[in-house]
Amino acid sequence: MESFEEIYEKFGRMLEEDKPYSDPSCTFGSVCRRLGADPAAFGEYVFSQVGMTGDEVLEIYRKSEAAGESGE
Repeated sequence: MESFEEIYEKFGRMLEEDKPYSDPSCTFGSVCRRLGADPAAFGEYVFSQVGMTGDEVLEIYRKSEAAGESGE
């Protein structure tokens, strides 16, 4: 079984490379399923690392991408 540290690294790579947040229906839960992680437990780990929920992290990426597309 992978550690949360390993899953967290995969989560970061997925956000940067696959951009799952580009799909408005994408949730932290759906990302966790792709990573093979329990959303509640991994969500606690993400919160301990960045002080935000997984869905908040996805929303920041969405806003950042939208700002980049609009030239802000």
